[in-house]
Parts: sequence; structure tokens; C-alpha cells
Amino acid sequence: MSQLYTSQPTVNRFLTTFSSLFPSATRRTRHLLAWLLIAQLALESAPSVRCLFRQFLSKQTDASLNSYYRALGNGLVTDASIRQALALQALAIVPEALRQEPILLSVDDTSIAKWGKHFDGVGILYDHAKHDGKSYFNGHAFVSLTMSVPVLHETAGKQQIRYIAVPIGYVMRTS
Repeated sequence: MSQLYTSQPTVNRFLTTFSSLFPSATRRTRHLLAWLLIAQLALESAPSVRCLFRQFLSKQTDASLNSYYRALGNGLVTDASIRQALALQALAIVPEALRQEPILLSVDDTSIAKWGKHFDGVGILYDHAKHDGKSYFNGHAFVSLTMSVPVLHETAGKQQIRYIAVPIGYVMRTS
């Protein structure tokens, strides 16, 4: 695990940024949910809340495992509220001079093959991009929504419009 995630300036920046994703939650709940996101970044996975707690959170915070479960069970923090907060943050970085430029929404479906028979949500999928005669396979289909917003970027003393892609949401499509 990288020491970068445990340096105080980095932690403070993550806490501030991630806490803003949960505007309707209490300060304590925002803090706990932000720490859960930091733990996922540090461990590069999230097999379970218990695993995040054992391997990272218990070493970084004084909160109990049940505190994290209660924070996740908060009815005010929903997928929709997080997606809305991400979209508002993406729109907030657009400079005034670029407010008339287009904002792009990208929807992507990605199929991921699974080997085995005991996975939740696995179905027989068709992959239109395969041209090897094996277009059907067992797997999951994920759909993502990304918002690309314009920003000014300086290159060789000249300002150009660039787009920053902000992931808004993901869902596993079931057959």
C-alpha cells in the first residue's frame, strides 16, 4: 500500500473532495463514507467493508466497523444523490468563458466474460465486436455514464479547449 494515501495533506484533500459527494448526510456520515472511498483507493479493491476495515480503516481512524455499516445504511445517501453531486462538481469546473461549449454525455456498455456457473447476474451475452465465430459468452454487462466538460488548457503559450471526462455512474445490466 502506498504511503501517499496516509500522508496528512493527501488525506485532507481526499476527505474534502469525497465528503462533498454526500451533501445531504451528516458531517460524521460524510466523514465515514469519505474514509471508505479512501480505503478503496488505497487497497485498489473493495471485497467487503469488513476487509476494508481490517486492512486499512482500523489503522487510520478510531471509528468502529459498525459505524461504517451504519453510514452505508444511511437513507439520505443514494446512488442518485451521488451521481447528482458528481454531475454538479463536473459542471462547476467549467470556466465562465466556456459555458456555451457543448457538454458531452457518453454511455458505454462493456461486457466482461465470466468462467464458472455461480456468479450473480451472469447471463449469455452477445458481443458484436467479436469476429471469431464465438460471439456469445457467459458474462456481465456493465453500462457506464460519463460527462465530459470543457476546460482551458495551455499548450506552448496558447490556450486550447480540452475535455475532462468525469464518471457519473455505473450499473450492471441484468438480462
